[in-house]
Amino acid sequence: MKKLLTVLLISVMMLSLAACGGKQEEGRKIGGTLIIGNTTEMTGDWITIFSNIATDNEVLNLISGYSTVDLTFDGEYVINETAVKDYKRIENADGSITYEFEINKGLKYSNDVEITAKDYVAGILLWNSKFIADLGGTNTGSFRLVGHDSYSKGETKEFAGVRLLDDYKFSVTIDAAYLPYFYELPLVGYGPEYLPFWLGDSVDVADDGNGAYFTVEVTKEDFEDIFTAARNNPKYVSSGPYVVEEYDVASKQVTLKINPNFKGNYEGQKPSIETVILKLVNQDTMMDELRTGQVDLLYGVVAGDTIQAGHDLVESGIGISYNAYPRSGYGKIHFVADHGPTQFKEVRQAVAHLINRTEFIQAFAKGYGSVVHGPYGEGQWFYQETRQELLSKVNEYPYSLEAAKKLLDEGGWNLDANGKPYTGEGIRHKMVGEELMPLVIKWFGSANNQFTDLLAIRLLQNPDIEAAGMKFEQTVGDFGELINWYTRTGGEQYTVPTYHMFNLATSFTPIYDLQRSYKPGDRVNYNRIADEELYNLAVKLVNRPATDREGFKKDFVNFIVRWNELLPDIPLYSNTLHDFFNEKLKDWGLTANIRLVHAILYAYIEE
Repeated sequence: MKKLLTVLLISVMMLSLAACGGKQEEGRKIGGTLIIGNTTEMTGDWITIFSNIATDNEVLNLISGYSTVDLTFDGEYVINETAVKDYKRIENADGSITYEFEINKGLKYSNDVEITAKDYVAGILLWNSKFIADLGGTNTGSFRLVGHDSYSKGETKEFAGVRLLDDYKFSVTIDAAYLPYFYELPLVGYGPEYLPFWLGDSVDVADDGNGAYFTVEVTKEDFEDIFTAARNNPKYVSSGPYVVEEYDVASKQVTLKINPNFKGNYEGQKPSIETVILKLVNQDTMMDELRTGQVDLLYGVVAGDTIQAGHDLVESGIGISYNAYPRSGYGKIHFVADHGPTQFKEVRQAVAHLINRTEFIQAFAKGYGSVVHGPYGEGQWFYQETRQELLSKVNEYPYSLEAAKKLLDEGGWNLDANGKPYTGEGIRHKMVGEELMPLVIKWFGSANNQFTDLLAIRLLQNPDIEAAGMKFEQTVGDFGELINWYTRTGGEQYTVPTYHMFNLATSFTPIYDLQRSYKPGDRVNYNRIADEELYNLAVKLVNRPATDREGFKKDFVNFIVRWNELLPDIPLYSNTLHDFFNEKLKDWGLTANIRLVHAILYAYIEE
């Protein structure tokens, strides 16, 4: 606890220093190179509607800008006045709310093409189109806007809730069915999209009064090839602070340069670091790379042994510094609930009783983390303010072979391989329909990952697993392969339900809205769980005015209690994240409230 308090105080102090920087300081030179190490493989396909790989998303953030809504260092959403000249919030008679934006003139992409209102509308139309769904992507990003359902299904060519008003004005209307909403302002945060890059020059945007639309029908048959070619070209046209200069597929390394046309974030902050390189590093050797200058920054470090090695570098006096902050997320065992043994909650609960999570987090985080009991992290305000109440209401699933056996018996896992009563020997079976299902859980874990290795010891080498009558079959592969199986995208073979369990981690933005994550049948319900009560609690949590913090906290507890019973994941840890970096990097202030791009904007290199 003392260690955690110390790093929290350090984080607060560093954040205060960074937040005081304001706009780019006079005399700060543009220059230098920042080499950032990341243990997650990138794909070069930066858009996140087909998968959700964190490193790809970081690159996308670096090349995207001028959103109508921006994020401050405090995790607050504000109107981006660099992009928006003026805006109106209009409460309509039917209960819907319209935001009308006027975009500043003079904004340009990296290719010198001027940005207009059409570009903002084009992005909304493209990423919510049936075309995207037909390609296997998620087209529900704007599902709260009026007319989304019919537009996204291709039933109407117009998107009724999106209007192109003139060259520099557009509007979006939030459907009354989704109001009030705790995070209303971020709902209308949209950035420009250079449409010719994705669809060529034949498609334009128009509006005849019934909603914006594409002037050409965009179908898979006609546009898949050009769109796929764009996805395979990592040098997207940029509206953000950086442009991709080079991506090396073999080494999984991307080099970005400053976009000279970028006018800044919501307060005009422009980047000072001329070159940013993101490269793949191995968790076992990345501190050696930092020590020898092969990388300049390792951010979001989670493993305790690695953190300790980083602190050893700091104390060695070779010019290494660090930043620490509580995580808004958690590491987990992720269950799939639409096939196999893990579709039954008794199995998920039994597995939880067979993992000593307190011991696991000590082995993994070495005192830089804690056990959590739901989808949240130590850094989130609503958990911090409800912690005691929450802990009094959840099942902590203490280690217990007997509890695991009891749950399996109650769940009907009381037969052997011949359909006779289970006597305690071999694998348990359950009659599902007319077939016996063995209690064998197929698990896919990512390679070169301490999390995977530690979990394997506890699941593959624990005699109590066999004593409980279950078995784990592990497959190890690269992270991209894991994501394909996890999302069931990336090829026809991945659409076949195969694995019951994955190990990975997740982090939350300041928008804590899990409706789609637990909506039965939703594309991003990767647990594939179908529980209406859980979904309704997720909906209720955010369907309130932004001022109702007390109600939010109350319903957060209710949501977690139900989640904790169903246990779609086993949360294994939430931890204190660490960044270790060469002291040439100045004003570094990454926190759990912001993304990598926000910290880079305010930092600089001093050789």
